[in-house]
Amino acid sequence: MSSATVHVLDRNDYSKHYIVSLPAQNDTSPLPPSSISIRPFILGQTTNNLTYARFGAFMGWYDIYPLPSSIPAPFNDTATYGRVPAWGYAEIVASNVPGIDVGQTVYGYLPIGTATETFSVDFAEHQGKKMSTQLLVTSEHRQHVWKVYNRYHLCPPLDQLIDERGGGIDNLGWDALMSGLFATGYNMNRHAFAWEEELRIHPSGEGEWTGQDADLEGSVVVVLNASGKTGRGFSYCLRQDRPKEYQPKAIVGVGSEASVGVLNESGLYDKVVRNDEAEETKKWIEEQGAKRVVLFEFGSRPGAADAWTAALTASKVPFKFIVIGGEVKVQDPESMKKRMADRGRLTAVNANVLREKGIDVYGEKYFDDFYAAWEEFKRTSRAMKIEWAEGMEAWRAGWEAFCKDEVRADRGLVYRV
Repeated sequence: MSSATVHVLDRNDYSKHYIVSLPAQNDTSPLPPSSISIRPFILGQTTNNLTYARFGAFMGWYDIYPLPSSIPAPFNDTATYGRVPAWGYAEIVASNVPGIDVGQTVYGYLPIGTATETFSVDFAEHQGKKMSTQLLVTSEHRQHVWKVYNRYHLCPPLDQLIDERGGGIDNLGWDALMSGLFATGYNMNRHAFAWEEELRIHPSGEGEWTGQDADLEGSVVVVLNASGKTGRGFSYCLRQDRPKEYQPKAIVGVGSEASVGVLNESGLYDKVVRNDEAEETKKWIEEQGAKRVVLFEFGSRPGAADAWTAALTASKVPFKFIVIGGEVKVQDPESMKKRMADRGRLTAVNANVLREKGIDVYGEKYFDDFYAAWEEFKRTSRAMKIEWAEGMEAWRAGWEAFCKDEVRADRGLVYRV
């Protein structure tokens, strides 16, 4: 029997990372009450995985799947090493929860590795009614993290799931790659920039956010890192999941020289420009007679957000800056402390409160509506291809490529582990 492996990071420099084998164990102890054991089989890899490592100590992401008790030295040093999750599918290999069967699958925030993980769950509820496909983790060590990371979608066994969804295994690969990221853009469109008052909430979840703040009609929306999966999903929702009378006047996609072709091919943007074209674009925006300009930072190249903020602040058009992601580069914990302090002075998006707003209002219908929008996005999406790889060594190579900014904008990396 081959030993299980896990992906482990140096918490001070996540470009230093390791695939670590665990000693073979024959654990026959019973599950804790109301628990399941899962084993991942499909994982998506994006720059968001680097974000989880970058902000892991601040957001509690290193706590979700602690280092296994059997991990060998020196990786058992929890002050130096840690693990972050990824989105994907896992098989349920053990369960003592009524209504959850061995062989079913779950979609959610998963451990990166081939080892089994055990945690306690219960069915989520809305207004006292159980939601049949939604699980919430109840394990004590995870209660300090955002609820979005403790929610799991209970699905049929793999073969049945593929038959029901259609599109073969690639369809599940798309889910692993960017369903969670698409959800952030979907919820920003539906709730942070809601056109109905009962759905509106401040992007951060705190403070007053008026209908005027949320109004995008007549505005120019500028999307930094527009080829990224979250920015791409948001731009799609602005055009395809929003009444026409509430849509922005124009959407500008900003990216690197290498991503311009991908942005044009996507068909999502009224204008596509490079990171270094802020001044020229400012003049174009002023010529459009825009009511205001809203800049969305989805994790751009170093220096891009500062350049665009400087240019658009100097414009005669009213300006708003919304932050969703950080710069795409390896950063140490001290840099992160400064960045977190800076974010406190900005309008930063809290993906958790936006999603929970939708669930609070609609209950299980929220998920029906979301998955309908997501399936339509997958059906019509262009300019990106899934690239499959197998095994943990392939995952390690992909992580290296992301750390070195070597992954092409038109490729989505998905792994069978």
